[in-house]
Amino acid sequence: MKSFLKYLLEILFIALIVCFGLQYFSDNGLKKLKGTKINDWQNIIEGKINSDVIINGSSRGYFMYNAKNIGELLNLSCFNIGFNAGGCNLQQSKFDIYLKKNRKPTVIIQNIDLSHFLKNTELPDEWQFTPFINNEIINSFVTKYDDKYKYLPYIPLLKYNQNFQLLKKGIIANFSSSVTKNDKTINGFSPQDRIFKIDYHNLERIKKDKYYFNEIDFRNEIKEMVCFYFRRLDKDAKVIFVWAPEHKLRCSLLFPEKGKILIDELNRIESNNKNFQFIDMRVNEISNHDEYYYDTYHLNATGADIFSKELAIKIKEILN
Repeated sequence: MKSFLKYLLEILFIALIVCFGLQYFSDNGLKKLKGTKINDWQNIIEGKINSDVIINGSSRGYFMYNAKNIGELLNLSCFNIGFNAGGCNLQQSKFDIYLKKNRKPTVIIQNIDLSHFLKNTELPDEWQFTPFINNEIINSFVTKYDDKYKYLPYIPLLKYNQNFQLLKKGIIANFSSSVTKNDKTINGFSPQDRIFKIDYHNLERIKKDKYYFNEIDFRNEIKEMVCFYFRRLDKDAKVIFVWAPEHKLRCSLLFPEKGKILIDELNRIESNNKNFQFIDMRVNEISNHDEYYYDTYHLNATGADIFSKELAIKIKEILN
């Protein structure tokens, strides 16, 4: 009986070694796969970014602000930490994580629009955190949203349980650096090579969000969001809020009274703070051209390049 139990324990021990080995191998491959969201996280928590200019936002920040182009035109290092599908609370958390290991930027570019005020109660795109479950910085963040992250570090391969494709991708990444076109990131920016398609679900959502917007105190919310950055930056740092272009179909459905309150408050803050600027590009020539969008809410790679260059010119004038 003892020999049988010993045999079982040996099998279990070997199985654990193999499982932890596969997990480590996949984690390591994903972290090293350059030009990906996971590799960007790896560089953030290792303190390898340290950019002069940091761009933040939700999907409109992540997919629309070409950090490389903006940085080159400003002659400053620039990185995009946009959080796809992330509300203002997740964007702020990501910036705080960034500051733990990287030096403070001298310029913040924050995408702003009515949807910015939505807050997440769950983590979108959870797969991006999978290789970092054992990392103290990431784990303290993700456990705020799901208790499962408290035990996942101790059970091998469980974190890949519902995403074996990611496990496979991580293992392959140790031997190949191939990245799917629309998953690729450049200085944190993810250009989308897609043709325009009307996103009716998002247009319908605007009508539903009208009731949510009525609950928001825009003046206090925006003041707190501006203060969030100034409390963390050096006194001479510039904070620039940008309302990026929106497609003409979306512009026609937005609520003028809410947009006006937001714009008026941003202009008021700008007039009282020399280190804060608001750039309103919501209604832009780009708004009228389908070929620059992949849906009514997001610019494609071509539109993002045009917008980013126009924005960089405006910011250069401000900085000079």
